Amino acid sequence: MFMFWPNATVPFFINPDHFDHEQSMAIMTALSLFAFKTCLKFAPVMAAPTDNQHVLVFVNPGGIRRCKMDTLGHSIFTPHILHMGYDCLQSPQIDMYIMKALGFPFEHNRMSRDVYIDVMIENIQPSEYKSSFILHNTFDGPVGLVVSDPDC
Repeated sequence: MFMFWPNATVPFFINPDHFDHEQSMAIMTALSLFAFKTCLKFAPVMAAPTDNQHVLVFVNPGGIRRCKMDTLGHSIFTPHILHMGYDCLQSPQIDMYIMKALGFPFEHNRMSRDVYIDVMIENIQPSEYKSSFILHNTFDGPVGLVVSDPDC
C-alpha cells in the first residue's frame, strides 16, 4: 500500500503517558535526523489523533521492551501506530521502524536483494523466521512512499 504524505510532511504524535522526556527526545532526534537526510518534514501533533487522522503515532501502552508495528488497516485516513519498545529507541532500530511506517520496504525483502547479497535460507534459525525473507515484488502492488511536494 502507498503511504501518502501531503507536502512531504508527516504529522506525528508521541503519547506522553507512554514515554518520559528522555525517551520522547530519542524519538524526536531520530525524526530530526531523518528530516535532515531526506526531503521529508515532521510536524508534531499536540493532541492524540482520532481514528480518521493520518498521523504517525508512537505508543507503548504496556511498557514493553521490544518493538512492534501495527500494519493492518493502514490507509491515508487512519493513524499509523508504532509500538516503540524501550529497547528500540536508538539507531538503527528506531530508524528501521520509522522507515517501514513511512512506506519503505524492508531491504531484505526487496526484489533486487539477491543482486547484492546471498541469503542462505537453510541457515535461518529458528525456521519460523524463514518467511521473513520471502521476496516482495514492490512493483506489482501499491507499496512505497508517496509525497506530494514538487521540491522533494
